[in-house]
Amino acid sequence: MPLKAYFPGAIYPAISITGSKCLLNCSYCRGRYLDGMIGAETPELFYQVVKSLKQRSAKGILVSGGFDKDGVLPVKPFLPVIRRIKEELGLLVSVHSGLVNKEMACLLRESKVDIVDFQLVVDSIVIKELQGLKRGSLDYIRSLDVLMKYGPSYIAPHIPIGFRGDDATTEKEAVDLAKDYNPYLLTVLFFIPTSTPPIQPSIPKLEKLLNFLRYARSSKYETAIGCMRPPKMKRSLDVYAIEERLVDRVAVPDLVVAKKFNMKVIRACCSLPNEYLRFFS
Repeated sequence: MPLKAYFPGAIYPAISITGSKCLLNCSYCRGRYLDGMIGAETPELFYQVVKSLKQRSAKGILVSGGFDKDGVLPVKPFLPVIRRIKEELGLLVSVHSGLVNKEMACLLRESKVDIVDFQLVVDSIVIKELQGLKRGSLDYIRSLDVLMKYGPSYIAPHIPIGFRGDDATTEKEAVDLAKDYNPYLLTVLFFIPTSTPPIQPSIPKLEKLLNFLRYARSSKYETAIGCMRPPKMKRSLDVYAIEERLVDRVAVPDLVVAKKFNMKVIRACCSLPNEYLRFFS
């Protein structure tokens, strides 16, 4: 299968169901990543926004937003609308869920959500000091477990690296946990500081990032570089990872890189299951 470049854009836009607000307000983000999403803070507005996006060529949506103080996306009131969107508009639906319990995993499946993008963090310092959560690694592990057992058909673990600088010990533990479920895809995110957190991580060196990709690589599932990575090393990271065949997918690569490696362009989120590729090429 050829290397794939993913460009969501208007075909697969991200919608924040909390607008620009995030109650969790992690110290490394402060809600900044919500600024690039389309706001739709009520189920009624959400439906109208998605219907309008469908009329303007959208084929899928990423449902995201700010998390509450328990690390949960407040998506429950929106689930009946998501099911309606699936039945009436036929769009593919991804959800960036945050922490979930068994009930929510089942509700996501019953609402016909196609994909759950789940960020797996097992470092207690990151969870408590950077994210400000009164939770622990077991909450993330249990969330992944119930999603895999009771949730939608496609669960894409996302492993963020760089919260602790060059120390990737806990990130490797997260990879090992994800591998136990034999996911269809493993997505790697590279930390970009957007404010000054209590502990001040530095961006890992390029070779450290490549070493982590080597560790995450498996013949049993595809590996993706997600949207988040430091701009100054984006091109070199992508090039080295592609040349070494460490990844199958790259989200929003430099166009020069995409052309150089003759990458297949997909107008969708990088978590798109291969069975849907024909609708987004």
